[in-house]
Amino acid sequence: MDPSTNGSGSGSEPASESPFPELLGFCSRAQTLISELLLLSDRIPPEFRDRRFDPVLFDLRYLDSPDEFELRIRGNAELEVLEDELREVCSGYLGRFFLFVNCAVVYYLELLKYLNDLEEGVYMQCTLDRILENEQGLQLLTESMTLFGCLLLLLEHFMSGFLREKFLVAHIRHDHCPDFLNLNHVLLLCRAHLPIVGSSRHVSSPLSSCMVSVQKPEDLFARFPFPTEVVDAVITRIRDGDMYNQVRHYPDPQHRTVALSSQAGWLYVLLFYSSRLLHDGLVMREIVDRFFKDCWVVTIFLYFSIDLFVSWDAYKEAKASLSSHHSSTSIHDRSKLHYSKVTDLLSELDVILLDGVLTKDYVLYNSSNLLSLVQTCNVTLRWLLLHRTSFDKKLRDTVIAAGLAYQVNGDSLLQLLLRSSKLEFEVQQLYAELLESRQVLWHEKKNCTYVCIQELSAHCSGSWVSSCKIKNENLKDLIGKLTLEVDSLVCTRTGSSGRIIYRVLSVLKDVGQIHQIEESLQIKQLLSEAQKCLQDMIKVLDLDNDTMSSFYAISNAVYAWGHIARFSELLSKKIEQNPYVLLILHAFFLKFRLLLDIPLSRIRQNQSSDLPPVTQHYSSKFAAQICETLEIVPVMLLRIFSEGAFQTGQPFHHLDKDNIHGFMQLDRQLNLAKAANDIAILSKGMTIMSKSFFGLINLDLQKWLEDQMRKKLSELLKNRLNSFSVFSNAEPDKLEAKLRTLSNHIMSLSLTMESIQDLLNLNGNHIWEEVFTEVLEHCAQREHAGYRKRRDSRISPSYLKELPNAETFLGHLLCQVLQLTCPSRSVFIEPLSGWFNAEGQELLGLHFFDLFDACVGQVGLARLDSLLTVLIKENLENASRGLKILLNARCLEELRKLDNSLGPATSLPLLLGSSYTQMIRIFDPSWDPWIDTLAFVGQLQLLRSLVSLKLKSACKVKAGIISSAMEGMLASINSQRDKILKSKGEDGASIEGFLQSLKMQQKLCGFLSPFQTVYISEDPPTFLGRFASAFSISQLSRYVLNTHLGTLTSRSKKSILDFSPVIIGLGTFLHQFHPFHTTQYLQFMGQYVRITAETTLELLHKPEKGSKVASSEVSKSIFWLLCFCKYMGVPKDTIDSCLPPPLITILHT
Repeated sequence: MDPSTNGSGSGSEPASESPFPELLGFCSRAQTLISELLLLSDRIPPEFRDRRFDPVLFDLRYLDSPDEFELRIRGNAELEVLEDELREVCSGYLGRFFLFVNCAVVYYLELLKYLNDLEEGVYMQCTLDRILENEQGLQLLTESMTLFGCLLLLLEHFMSGFLREKFLVAHIRHDHCPDFLNLNHVLLLCRAHLPIVGSSRHVSSPLSSCMVSVQKPEDLFARFPFPTEVVDAVITRIRDGDMYNQVRHYPDPQHRTVALSSQAGWLYVLLFYSSRLLHDGLVMREIVDRFFKDCWVVTIFLYFSIDLFVSWDAYKEAKASLSSHHSSTSIHDRSKLHYSKVTDLLSELDVILLDGVLTKDYVLYNSSNLLSLVQTCNVTLRWLLLHRTSFDKKLRDTVIAAGLAYQVNGDSLLQLLLRSSKLEFEVQQLYAELLESRQVLWHEKKNCTYVCIQELSAHCSGSWVSSCKIKNENLKDLIGKLTLEVDSLVCTRTGSSGRIIYRVLSVLKDVGQIHQIEESLQIKQLLSEAQKCLQDMIKVLDLDNDTMSSFYAISNAVYAWGHIARFSELLSKKIEQNPYVLLILHAFFLKFRLLLDIPLSRIRQNQSSDLPPVTQHYSSKFAAQICETLEIVPVMLLRIFSEGAFQTGQPFHHLDKDNIHGFMQLDRQLNLAKAANDIAILSKGMTIMSKSFFGLINLDLQKWLEDQMRKKLSELLKNRLNSFSVFSNAEPDKLEAKLRTLSNHIMSLSLTMESIQDLLNLNGNHIWEEVFTEVLEHCAQREHAGYRKRRDSRISPSYLKELPNAETFLGHLLCQVLQLTCPSRSVFIEPLSGWFNAEGQELLGLHFFDLFDACVGQVGLARLDSLLTVLIKENLENASRGLKILLNARCLEELRKLDNSLGPATSLPLLLGSSYTQMIRIFDPSWDPWIDTLAFVGQLQLLRSLVSLKLKSACKVKAGIISSAMEGMLASINSQRDKILKSKGEDGASIEGFLQSLKMQQKLCGFLSPFQTVYISEDPPTFLGRFASAFSISQLSRYVLNTHLGTLTSRSKKSILDFSPVIIGLGTFLHQFHPFHTTQYLQFMGQYVRITAETTLELLHKPEKGSKVASSEVSKSIFWLLCFCKYMGVPKDTIDSCLPPPLITILHT
């Protein structure tokens, strides 16, 4: 189970050098199959759990009578749609699942053949006995069978038999492959494994995804049996031996079950291949005594565990053997024993982990004690974490309840896990440094000892210049011999050098008891220093790789990988409360690094091509879990920066000496220091995390942090924008106040990202620009989708005027703007570029667009412009469809008569205006919705014109170079338009693409006039020009010329108050067709003005006949026509050709 930590040294042998390459290949393939199973289990298509698809998903009964099942679908349109959807979405997954089960079957058949051949003695140089006697052979043979057993258990655990049957049948139906090799075995593997009827022991566990529970697994294993003789032989060997040499890492007899936990998991699986042993009381008592005497939750593969009380519930002897060691009292006492250690261990760890305690010298002298402490911590954690997730609720509650007396809960265990991981990491680092510098340290201590003994010899010879001279030739000779012995010490000769050092220490101890030496402090100091160096040399001799291996094996916490998801929330809270926790998080995750080694070791040894995908699977899961735990970091960073500690305050222009204390701003300085410290810790923690896993997994935390900052910033921005509420009655003051508040929030976020860029080496401004643009683009897209949905619902042409169901900030804002600028309640005053109500109060104007620009910038203006464009397009299409409906046969006949009676536009009819009077009568109230739609288009066009004006001015101020370049390019293109159009046929695609890009940039810079834009492409109605003129004439009667405001105002409050939207809407509508229709409209309106003027001249001599009314009609019609030409950009020569200049002077009289 744990080949990466075995001590045989054979774990690194490649397949070509392994004495058993076939078995190594089987183990490699089994690990690959399990990784594929785990990957498939994470990607099960939701359609197979959706009840809608049940009619097209069948179990294995389909294979008995496929035609009958196919008839249910054939001819049923609804089921055929579901079938097509299932095939399109799930075919790739089903193909991969079938490949997996087929490979699993092939693996079993080939392994079975190998084991049968092995049993029959087919291989002369590779017998069963030889394999069992070889350490690596025993490991490989055991793993080749047990890994397949784990595969069966995990397959049943993650994919129930009913689900497997659906997968298989769906693949057979979609790929039309009812017959294929190994069909019978594939059916066996996929067939449902029915649970025992009436069983009630299978209750949930807090870690149900990692706790495997399969009822009657021996029935499942019986479908794929292995030779009984081989299985029994393996069981016999692993019952008595230490297959992975783990006992040496756990010298304490109380830790024996932990040392043998790997082969205990294998033994659990193998017993189901030889289930008769589960009913053998003597064998089961022996197995339980050795492997399960103090535990009943056992890992079988990586972090997947089983509960023996649940799994062995159906086996009387096995359960009796287990119960003899695990009575309620013994479980409670054992739980108390482990819980009592938690508090003591935490206290001891706190002392050791204090700054300055863990040094090289401390590790050198206390490595055994530290190793023992690490063993105790990990054994305690292992027992508590595993048994607190027992499937049996009664046992689980007993274990958890025992911890209440010691106030130990999940948080305490997480604390122990964090602190022990920090200790392990630091001790391993220091120990590794000691191992690396072992030779240097040895020679340093040896030289120091040699010098001390030489000085001691000089004192004893009487020739040393000192206050104490001892002339003793015997002592001098003895110390001289010690000098030779110290000089002979060699670091690599551990045994002989150790004996010499102990002998020298003994002699020096005896020398120190001589009376003359006891009275000499100088000589005593030399003796003490020599003894200290010799003791250090003993410790240096004790440094070996076995201790590092023990640290590595003991600190393995893969069994607890399933708990990390539960610990993530606790870890996030701890990091939030104390950012220093992030500094040890890398050590915490390094405890699980064997998750990347155990399943890959055999694949790597076999030099299999499956290594990259399997590595990718496990490393991606590892990296994903790390990133999930770190999700609190970007939240904390944004919170710290958004609190304003790094934002500069207002500068002091005047400083009063009496207020010098306030100028120091001590509270702000303290907050700034705290924020800077927290940021430094978070940044350091992320850096350490990246370095710790470099080369181990693909973990780019810099990119991840940027992505998370984008995600969190997007959420914050959306929440702020969504706070922009809609009022039932739009009020300018409230709208501007809301917009100003929103602008402050957005500016705060922008400054936050700017500060992040300065302090965290993240491109904050770039992230801000991208996220801000994406959020506003998303708002616009959602509103576009809403417009399309309403359009497809085929509501009346004026439906787009009502936007109560706006979903985003832009939709809410546009709803308010449309209410304020509604033509029925406001008038657009062109010189002031704003909308005013009847009392003269400004409702909306350039000031609003300045606020909007300050809030969302040019990006927001451009997105608002896109919404207006969509609305204009939709309403123009509605207007076109509506007009074709309204222009029925009677109307067209009237238009034809009017056209015939009036003649060419340049002529004046004999009956003058009588024809108009008759034509105007057709515009009854049924035309009002169409007129409203036209006015709505004009309203939107006016808004677009102000948005374009703001975009253009902002572009000139903020991007003057781009603005100038755009103006120059447009001037150049306009001057060579004919040449470009001619060359368009030669290279049409590239030129068309360039012109489209230019048009888009032109729109963003505000250089594109909304009044000159073509929104739709449709065929014009018949008599369009004549109709438009008649329509205009019909509307003139609704207005009076207001010379004070310089506009036409409504006579009645019931009709549209402002004429500008109507005339702009009409002009926009005409502009969608050939320019001929607009020119024709101008000519017909000019004809009407001349006819009206002639009528007025005739009435001048008859004032009682209404000459003043006729004169007013002339002024209104001229004003209407001139406004139309002004808004639509009609050239002056065209105006002069349609309207004689002398008539224009009427407006000034």
